[in-house]
Amino acid sequence: MKYGIPTDDGRTVSAVFGRARSFAIYDEAMPGFSVVENEGANSEHGAGTGAAAFLADKGVGIVLAPEVGPKAAEALKAGGIETRSASAGMELAALISGIGTS
Repeated sequence: MKYGIPTDDGRTVSAVFGRARSFAIYDEAMPGFSVVENEGANSEHGAGTGAAAFLADKGVGIVLAPEVGPKAAEALKAGGIETRSASAGMELAALISGIGTS
């Protein structure tokens, strides 16, 4: 399973979803995670739905975020992506280490 986590600094969970600077992509099949730039972070409109499409293209199955707007949530659901809560500011390493135990 692949997880997508919004991050602004590559170390902690961002407080925002669609306008996060980047996303950490964690794949259970491989150790560690990669951080990819969110090219739609500065979009005037549709940052959340754009982020949902971007993560779907990356093969993400679950998004871990503090909050996802209603249009983004709808787009994620339509793309078959589940959303789960994660605390803003939480260290990505700690969040990822807890995935197998939740």
